[in-house]
Amino acid sequence: MGLFDFLFGNRKPTNVQVLLDQIWMTTDAKFTGLIKEAEERAKSESVAILLVAHFPDVLERLHLLANEWTSDVPLIAVLASNLNTDLAASLNVDETAVIDIIVGERHPLPSVDENLVTFANELPCRCRFSHHVSLEDPVINIFGGESIKNMLGSLGMSEHEAIESKMISRRIRMAQQKIEGKTSKRLDAETAAEWLEKNCPEL
Repeated sequence: MGLFDFLFGNRKPTNVQVLLDQIWMTTDAKFTGLIKEAEERAKSESVAILLVAHFPDVLERLHLLANEWTSDVPLIAVLASNLNTDLAASLNVDETAVIDIIVGERHPLPSVDENLVTFANELPCRCRFSHHVSLEDPVINIFGGESIKNMLGSLGMSEHEAIESKMISRRIRMAQQKIEGKTSKRLDAETAAEWLEKNCPEL
């Protein structure tokens, strides 16, 4: 055992590259940016692209994007709850392949988002993993999304450009943790807003 392993443990290497959140001003801009990222990934080494939603309303938007897809690289829109290793096996990938996983929202619970990274790590290939979020998304909006939008607008940010901000990503994470602390049940819902109403009505 080497000194590094002795000090820090024998850590399993990860095959997942987690990118910074792409943060958009509006929902429409988010989906436009999301499909542009997919188009860029299709021109690189990606052998398949998964567009992932936590809720059916976002999945519907992703299906619309997938239906207009023209690249030869497979593009699959799927609910996070339906992700499984059989899906990856159907793509016939090996450890040298790259799959891009692009998620169209943050779940109110951080543990559910973390399950996606766990899924990606279990795949037999390399993965690039990214989230696209909007300041209009319910999880963000209830914890100051409008004020952040106004601040960014005053700084000259356009609706049609995304930012990568560790500060805003931390605020999103803090909002999720606050929600998780107030959640005693996990009832299914069609949208993130409905999920919050059912499971965290006091917010």
